[in-house]
Amino acid sequence: MNTAAGEVEGRHGLGEWSAAESVVINRAVQNAPSVHNSRPWSLALRGRTAELHERPALLVQHDPEGRDRRISCGAALANLVLAIRNLKWTAEVAFGSSAGLVTATVTATGRAEPSEAERRRGAAVLDRWSCRRPFDGPGLPASTRDVLLEAVAAPGVTGRWISGADEALGVARLLTYAGRVFRGNAEYQRELSSWTTATGDGLRREGLGERGLAAVGLTTGRTRLPDEHALAARIQRESVLLVGSPADGPAEQVRAGAAVEQAWLEATGRGLVTSVMTQPLHLAEVRSGLAAGLGFAATPQVVMRFGRLAEAADPGIDAPLR
Repeated sequence: MNTAAGEVEGRHGLGEWSAAESVVINRAVQNAPSVHNSRPWSLALRGRTAELHERPALLVQHDPEGRDRRISCGAALANLVLAIRNLKWTAEVAFGSSAGLVTATVTATGRAEPSEAERRRGAAVLDRWSCRRPFDGPGLPASTRDVLLEAVAAPGVTGRWISGADEALGVARLLTYAGRVFRGNAEYQRELSSWTTATGDGLRREGLGERGLAAVGLTTGRTRLPDEHALAARIQRESVLLVGSPADGPAEQVRAGAAVEQAWLEATGRGLVTSVMTQPLHLAEVRSGLAAGLGFAATPQVVMRFGRLAEAADPGIDAPLR
């Protein structure tokens, strides 16, 4: 047993994770959304601690700064915390780093019942999926938006709904600009193609969006980018949330990913579908343009779409996060 785990056990007398608890924790983390379904983390269970470690770069062209990798680790951290809370333990989170990679340690220090929100979100972990299809009907009611905005709120994380014709057009212009940049990047497109598969892990080919916001959320060499005015009209009809953090370091990106997953699971538990976009935000000029155009006092990390399906869809063909 390592020293940290031994200290926790000695101080609290809580022993080790049982085999059944370990299965629950591992399954929750395994089902977290991740960039290109790459699961860029490792998990170690010791004593009454769970250590989540960011893995080195897998996607060189897509994620040169590691932004998506750390957002993915944040989503895994959210699932990890929810699993421990729903096992009726406290879950204290501490961040560290090793060789420039983020580590998050979750420690159970005693028994505690989960909240209703934690129960609801924990139950949605295995049902959550990413939908890049068009959504049905008008945007969500204000009451639902308020709940989702509250779910994304966390220390160091903030959210803002896109509202009105002017904001929608400004966002549409930046997203279509990013789409053109990535569509014309041959090295990026080669890497994207290598992660696109018909079955198994990686990006499912059938799930790549071709219309509306999905077309600019992950742009392939064959994507037909929408007219910016048509895209702005789509943004107005859907419920689009910008998630950001006042600071833009590795730990803040992990926190943003955890907050995004909390809101995603809240939406899933309420019968909604969600997709997230991060590719456009890899461009510094898009991040700064969004912040300036929307008066957003934070670094944009993720764009989220919430709604209901316009038509029946098989969730199996839409890959996590992307």
